[in-house]
Amino acid sequence: MKRLIALVMACLISIPVLAKREIHFAGDWNITRKSINSNIPIKGNIEETTGELTLAFTEDLGDVVVTVTDASGKTVYQETVTTGNTPTWTVFLDESVQNGSVSITDGINWIHGNLTY
Repeated sequence: MKRLIALVMACLISIPVLAKREIHFAGDWNITRKSINSNIPIKGNIEETTGELTLAFTEDLGDVVVTVTDASGKTVYQETVTTGNTPTWTVFLDESVQNGSVSITDGINWIHGNLTY
């Protein structure tokens, strides 16, 4: 029994830990005429091993367009997200977007961040 427990523990330790890398956004997002550049109401993470991109909208921003581009600037993914209905949005990206970027706009405001994983 002790060997079985030791084997299970060794397997659990050897499983790579999934690491999320925070996306640092640049740009401005204005809400009710107040610039909140230092507190952009969108948080982003990219899962380094799976390429899972997750955006968390900390406020209802209405409809926003999320665009993902590869390193050459080619659009590889674009979707309109209704942030009031979808406070967290996730998409699985392939390795072609590594070193690409993500941008988010509502038609007035625009932010972008690098996808480095």
